[in-house]
Amino acid sequence: MSQPLWQVIQFYWNQADSRHKRATSLGLLLLVSLSVLSSGALVFESLQRGEFISALAAREAQRFQQSLLVFIGVLLASAILLSVSTYVRDRLGLHWRRGLTQAMLSAYLSQRRFYWLSSLDLDNPDQRITEDIKQVTQTTVIVLGILLDSVVQLIGFIGVLWAISIGLTGFLVLYAVIGSAIATLFFGLRLTRISAEQLKREATFRFGLIELRDQGESIAFEGGQPYVQTELRHRFRQVVRNFNRFIRWQLGLDCFQNGYQYLTFVLPSLILAPRILSGELEVGAIVQSQAAFDRIWLALSLIVVQFEQLTRLAASIERLSDLLQALKQVDQVSSAIKVFPQPHLAAQNLTLRLPERQRTLVQQLSFQLSTQSLLVTGQSGIGKSTLFKAIAGLWTTGSGTIHCPAESILFLPQRPYLMLGTLRQQLLYPQAHPTISDRRLWQILAVVQLSELADLDQQEDWSQRLSVGEQQRLAFARLLIARPAYALLDEATSALSVTQEQALYRHLAKTDITYMSIGHRPSLLPYHQQKLTLLPDSRWQLEPISTPTVAYDPS
Repeated sequence: MSQPLWQVIQFYWNQADSRHKRATSLGLLLLVSLSVLSSGALVFESLQRGEFISALAAREAQRFQQSLLVFIGVLLASAILLSVSTYVRDRLGLHWRRGLTQAMLSAYLSQRRFYWLSSLDLDNPDQRITEDIKQVTQTTVIVLGILLDSVVQLIGFIGVLWAISIGLTGFLVLYAVIGSAIATLFFGLRLTRISAEQLKREATFRFGLIELRDQGESIAFEGGQPYVQTELRHRFRQVVRNFNRFIRWQLGLDCFQNGYQYLTFVLPSLILAPRILSGELEVGAIVQSQAAFDRIWLALSLIVVQFEQLTRLAASIERLSDLLQALKQVDQVSSAIKVFPQPHLAAQNLTLRLPERQRTLVQQLSFQLSTQSLLVTGQSGIGKSTLFKAIAGLWTTGSGTIHCPAESILFLPQRPYLMLGTLRQQLLYPQAHPTISDRRLWQILAVVQLSELADLDQQEDWSQRLSVGEQQRLAFARLLIARPAYALLDEATSALSVTQEQALYRHLAKTDITYMSIGHRPSLLPYHQQKLTLLPDSRWQLEPISTPTVAYDPS
């Protein structure tokens, strides 16, 4: 677990800025200081408890009063220190989670790694970024706090116990080492693997429910409920089956932990009884030795006591480490198709192949798109969308060169992405910081025949609220708002009527946007100057369109 944890910590530290590093360092320093103070107070409290009990047994009133007052003062100080320590620990865990999540999101989204990860054997990256980061950051800080307390208490209470009985100290150390070894070697490896598998199966079941929510309309139309129910039940049975394995092993661990711990309740009394009965030790020594024995046992048996938490932590650390390794693996993927930033969109000797079957879709394709629009046609599965993916840098199998504007290009897929948010956010996506007036947005909505959507700040799940045709018109509104130099439309009007499609393309043709469309309808021809037809056997044909198009109107 140490190497993957170090990998996660190193990733976080390398990505954090100086302010975040400084806050983390100060938090750790404060946590260590509070741990030393609170644990020291706990050691002193055990000594004072033994002192006032011995004074009570000896019937020494003045000694009893003094020791009791000191004991109460130490208790109050310990309570305050423990509370502040817990608060600092939780704040530090939250601080680390915020920083690690931000760093992981940046790495996940940059260079389109989230897209390339789908080609690797990595399950549920979303759960790793949410649940596993939460588990790792919060639990690691908790375990760190317990470890710091254990080290300080171990040093302090060994001194207390050593002064009372050297034999009892040696016996306790041997007892804790043997117990930790049994828990780690016999239970640890199995429970860690089962916990990791449980996280995976829970995520798979949850993803099935998310799919049901997102595809609810299609499933309802097709009557697919019986199939979906069977699949969800199968996934849930996998969850239950694995969790049954977990609780069986957990039962064995609980029996071991409880029996192992309960023995410590009587061992100090049994070992020290002869010396107390002979008068060599005072009665308070029992209280001191019992407290010291318990604390030393807890410190040395940290693995045994915190075993369930540590197994879950180990599983989450492994999953985060796997995600980081997958992100590095994605960076090592190289493409034989070279994409270079240029003012104009062009392809030279472009060949596209399918990765698995190595079937060639398009061979030695060359074209240039400067000001004339281009319509791409061909039968289904011939490679039209693959050509757009290659232009976007999302297709690596093949060869050739693509020249493409780095920023001023917008892709419109057949099913646009709509986020959960306001109508304004849907219209302005994917621009980061746009400054568009409400009046202009309403004008664009009227152009795409969505005037009924007037409340720009209305929050909805727009992918469920709008039909596919309305979603495509909303995506067209994005294009008219952003006004990039180039636009690539992948059957972006397939769900619209011919009349609606022509109205949108008429308006698009009046802008200064150079566009490239994938489509099958002859009604698209008047709005393009060139036609690229992809043919079987990786052939292609590029020709001008004789049908007059709508003239460019700079207004």
